[in-house]
Amino acid sequence: MDPWDDETVQDAVAVLQHLVMWTHVPQRWEEVDLAMVALRAAFEAGDAEAVRASIAVLDRLGPDRILRIGSRTVTGIPAPVLDRRNTLVHWLTRQEDDRGRRQPR
Repeated sequence: MDPWDDETVQDAVAVLQHLVMWTHVPQRWEEVDLAMVALRAAFEAGDAEAVRASIAVLDRLGPDRILRIGSRTVTGIPAPVLDRRNTLVHWLTRQEDDRGRRQPR
């Protein structure tokens, strides 16, 4: 049995779904990408604490509400980050479906 509940998986998927609407500078997108790598690794390791911490990191990486004067240009999600995000959402939803099938009805 996995050490996290369905709500944790749903929280991860929710943050990943919002991510496609974010705009960031390229360096911040790199941080988002690394956070997704950490999230996948935490799920695969069965480390519930690291899963929740990774979800929180991703959530905090959401777009800033205010751009400072002289801020660099922000962009939408880069293709490689989008690909990783799509793969992760697919993997997580498949894991969630598999968990549902294993539970007694």
